[in-house]
Order: sequence, then structure tokens, then C-alpha cells
Amino acid sequence: MSEEKKIEFVDNPDFNRWLEENYAVAIEEFEYLSSDVLYRVSYDDYIEALNRYNTDPKIELSRIEEKFPSPIAYYFYQAINNYQNDHHRLDLLKSCWESIVFFLYGLVVAEARHRKISLKSIGIIWKTLWSDRLFDKLTIVENIIDYTTKNGIPFYCAPLIPISTLTLIKNLNQERNGFEHSAARTAAQQQALYNDLYPLLECVLKQLIKIENVTVLRYHSAETPLIPRCEIYNGSSLEGRKETVILKKDNYVEILDYFNANSLFAKVNSEVFCLSPFIHYYQEIHETNAIICFYKKEKSGKYLFEVVGKSQDKEFDKTTFALMENQLRSLVM
Repeated sequence: MSEEKKIEFVDNPDFNRWLEENYAVAIEEFEYLSSDVLYRVSYDDYIEALNRYNTDPKIELSRIEEKFPSPIAYYFYQAINNYQNDHHRLDLLKSCWESIVFFLYGLVVAEARHRKISLKSIGIIWKTLWSDRLFDKLTIVENIIDYTTKNGIPFYCAPLIPISTLTLIKNLNQERNGFEHSAARTAAQQQALYNDLYPLLECVLKQLIKIENVTVLRYHSAETPLIPRCEIYNGSSLEGRKETVILKKDNYVEILDYFNANSLFAKVNSEVFCLSPFIHYYQEIHETNAIICFYKKEKSGKYLFEVVGKSQDKEFDKTTFALMENQLRSLVM
């Protein structure tokens, strides 16, 4: 063991959790945390495993599939493992790319609203905030992160989303014509296009690896207000799993008026905030779990959302998002 421990056990909670989920340690009827065992038995081996965790491409890809917010993880997994043909695989790749943009946009604007950041000061106008252009969404995300970083404003999303990665996403955005006209290509051409575009998408996802720390949740029930039981939407399955979430008291007070099953929330660095109005959920009467959906555009006086994993859109009355929309309006007008 090294004479001086430069890395403390508590410094890498995600890696520790990954070890515990993938490697069980049991002696007779006794179970132990594999991360704790490795750290105590051989610090040097622990550091070696940590380095592999941070650099091994296969481990990184498994983290994307298992930890990323469900819309991104779902389409990524499907594009790699569950496509029907070359055209379908390209469609899944396109959906994954669009989900990245939709999710980053909804997440960043949601935190800006939660922190009451003046969007007007950044130059964001109301019409552009509701634009259906992906380029506009990426530009708004970039401007908010740049503004909060340069002005020293605490913003949890900033370390998760490098500005350089947003530039790379914009470059991928320019490849949209390749996606849009893929149906007119031969199978060989579609396969070649996939081989060109997939590395770009994988590069973006790896640069966004810290997004694995964003927990997407929907309130389900609570015996104790600060420890609610929630549906968690992370990983490649679209079906939320039930887990308890711990809220800080001051944070709970901030969201108390709307912390219910009518909205989706994100938890970043122990802070929980509402993802409305740009990320929402849809639930069929006959279905047990809700499915995430993204705002696309305004249509006939209603908001049109795209349902993840289904070839359908869903209309919502604007009143559904009145509270969050009014809060956003106060930051723009």
C-alpha cells in the first residue's frame, strides 16, 4: 500500500457504487461492500481499478447505458444492440442525438429557472426560448453556462457540460441532412453513414460522462417529506424504478409548492429542481409507468411533445405548465 493516500475513499462515490453493483463480496452469510474491501485491502489495486474505470472505453459505454438519463441511454442502447436494419439503426442514432440536445436544454433552462437567473441579461428572448430549432437550443445552453461561469454564479450543470462539447454537438447537428435523407440510400450507404456518424456521437457522450450524476425522478409517495419514494428514470430501460431520494430541508422548502407527481424533476449535486416545461412525462391509462417526453413546438394553441421510444407526439394544454412558464417569463421579460 502506498505510504501516503492521496485519494480518499469518499472522493469517488460513483466508482465505489459501480464496484458494489458489479462485484459482490460475501463470506458465508456475511456481505461486504466490494469498494470498501478493495480500498482497505490494497489501495494500489483500488487506484488501478479507478483508473480503468475512468479510461476504459468499454466501461465508459456501460456507464452511458446504465447511468445516463433514460431517453439518452435508451436510444444509445437500442442503436447498438436492438436495431432491425441499417435504416432503423440510423433512426435510433438520430433519436439519441436529438435526445441529448432536448435533455441538455431542458436541464439547463430548468436550473436557470430554479436559480432565478436573469435570462434577459443573457440576451435570451421569449420566442427563441420556445424555438423548435436544435441550434437555438444549443446556443441557449451555451450562453447560460458561459454566463454563469464568467460571473461566478453557482450552477451545477456547468461542470457537467463542457462548452467544447456543445461545439461538437453543433457540428453533429450539421450532419442532420445525412440522417434525414438516409431512407433514400442503399443498405451499404446507410451502413457507411452509420460508421461515419456513430464515432461522433460516442465522442459526445463520453465528453458528457458526468451526466450520469443527474438523477431524473418523479414523485411517487412519501411517509417522511424529506425522504420521498420516487420513480427514477436513468439507464436504458424506459420503465422507472422505485427508489427513495433524500432531500435537503432548504431545497424541499423551495420546491414544496409543486413537488408532486405532476412533473418531472432532476437531482444534481443533492439539489432537486423541476424540469418543466421542456421535459415532461406521458402515461397511458393502461400503463403502469410514465414515459418521458420532450417539448417540440407550439401547435394550435397547445404544446406538442415527443414521447420517447414511441412514434407518437402528445399534445398538452399550456395550463399544464402555467407555474413554471410564469416563472420563466419573469426572467425573460
